[in-house]
Amino acid sequence: MPTPIRRAILAASGLAIASSLLLTGCAGPGAAPAPDAGGATRTITSEAGEATIPTDPSMIVALDEPSALNMMSIGVVPDIVFASWRTTVPREIIEDAGITVVDTSEFYPASEEVAAHKPDLIVGTWADGWSQSAPDYSEIAPMVGGLYTATGAEIIEAYGEYFDRAEEAAGVSAALEAATAAAADAQPADGQSLSVLMSFGGDMPLYMDSDNSLHSSIADSGFTRPTLQDTAPSEGSAYGGWTTFSPEQLTEHDADVLAVAVGLQYSLEGVTELAPYDSLEAVKQQRSVIVDGDIWSGGAAFYTYWVLRDLESIASGELVPGVTADAASRWSDYTAAIAR
Repeated sequence: MPTPIRRAILAASGLAIASSLLLTGCAGPGAAPAPDAGGATRTITSEAGEATIPTDPSMIVALDEPSALNMMSIGVVPDIVFASWRTTVPREIIEDAGITVVDTSEFYPASEEVAAHKPDLIVGTWADGWSQSAPDYSEIAPMVGGLYTATGAEIIEAYGEYFDRAEEAAGVSAALEAATAAAADAQPADGQSLSVLMSFGGDMPLYMDSDNSLHSSIADSGFTRPTLQDTAPSEGSAYGGWTTFSPEQLTEHDADVLAVAVGLQYSLEGVTELAPYDSLEAVKQQRSVIVDGDIWSGGAAFYTYWVLRDLESIASGELVPGVTADAASRWSDYTAAIAR
């Protein structure tokens, strides 16, 4: 989402990272060296436009957690990551890989915050609202604007193009395809429907619409959606694949299973305390589950993998989505799958 409606759930255990898969192209998180003007470069086109970037950057600054995880997925390790999306699981994965994570009070870190690290490459997730709200980071160093509103496979393939890591990106896409097949295979013969809701700040209920990067993953896993969630507003999603709805419309979002995305800024009660909630068939059948709002916001290939694992559990009837304590095993499974 373009506003930082991200999630913190349960207290986390330590994360065991398969760091051998991460091939660093930059220095460690110590003093920031000045960019090497004489180094080799390549010209790429990202969501931020055309840029000439160093092929062997000495200081990569990621402006947010999903862009960092997308780089890590193809063996590129950032030196500095701003925790601008205020996530829990993604942040801990990044920190456990030995990468410096920097807190910021802004969804788009201030230019001076970024410049202080003397980057020679800046990478960020090109979420909705970027061009209207973000500083011009390209004044500091070459800027890569990472694809956001797309499928996990499309996102990671774009990162493969940015960093000339097409083979690594193909491995990630293959892992996502396998996880999708596993979720689809777990479906009952007659299939089932899934509704995905969240509430920002406790008073802004939203549903996942068809512009969300996870929409096709849910469909490919064999789930149908409530009619409203299978479309997008004609004027486009105002919140990166999420659309507001009035409490009276809650019954239009009923399904066989209801997934409520919960997090630091996503309120469970903002959905469950809506007057029609108890009348929903999914609730009466005890098929309403809490999912990780950071992850289910989409924007990273690893997020898609996590959601597909959740969808497999939901499809099978186990109804046990991943929580923070599963982060180590989920990341380990992911890194093993993409290395095959």
